[in-house]
Amino acid sequence: MKGKRFIGKEGSVSSWIIQTMEYDVDLERMLDARLRESGAPYALSAAMGGVGVRMEGRQGLHALAKALSGVLVQDLAPFEVAAMADETPLELEDRRQVLDRAVAAARKREDLHETAAQLTAYLQEEAKLCLEGFLRFRMRSTLLFWRLCVEDAFSGVLLEKEYGEAADVLRLLLNARPPRCPSLRLCLHGDGLCSLTDGEELRMEYVDESGEGIISLLIGMAPARLFVYDLSGGARTELVHALTEIFSGRVCLYTGEFP
Repeated sequence: MKGKRFIGKEGSVSSWIIQTMEYDVDLERMLDARLRESGAPYALSAAMGGVGVRMEGRQGLHALAKALSGVLVQDLAPFEVAAMADETPLELEDRRQVLDRAVAAARKREDLHETAAQLTAYLQEEAKLCLEGFLRFRMRSTLLFWRLCVEDAFSGVLLEKEYGEAADVLRLLLNARPPRCPSLRLCLHGDGLCSLTDGEELRMEYVDESGEGIISLLIGMAPARLFVYDLSGGARTELVHALTEIFSGRVCLYTGEFP
């Protein structure tokens, strides 16, 4: 069914039906919240298993397109990402971590402008919009990006689990030997640089992107206290997590910027 074409006259009113067959959401309430943000006049009503929307003029068209882009890219993203996370071979709690991390990553790079432009062109020609249909067939690059966010989050969670399992063994090994030095200070930088010092004679700097080398070195030196300064801005999260697990009870962690 074709919708009313806009000819640029203010005062003309057009209507659309917005539907979803898959998402268990209160679509009318969701649209109402988004359209209120636009400041444009609108009217909503129940219609044919969906929500009827009436908007005025070209300004109303753009306001609706912007509102729908927010619904698709922000409100419905967790549903799609959750379905992707459920495909991973992880326990429920780990899948929740994947979901939270993937959604957070998607939020950082979301772009509503391109989606709004696509919706504007679509709504000029069509009077009915199925949200999941538009997402699956006209927003494939967005879906691909969400899947990449899920895969990256899955890899991170899996790596942490592997670190955690290895950390249990390494912690037992560490606790079985007496401390060989009173304390060590480790600074971690985002480019992989590690700075290690005992505050007196020892000072080492080298690049260890994997973190395996520094873990092995620290276990061999077996400090009674380990001070870790994470200056990586989150780039060494897995290594920091492993160190706090292995040196549990003897580690102090500091994050942020230091002089």
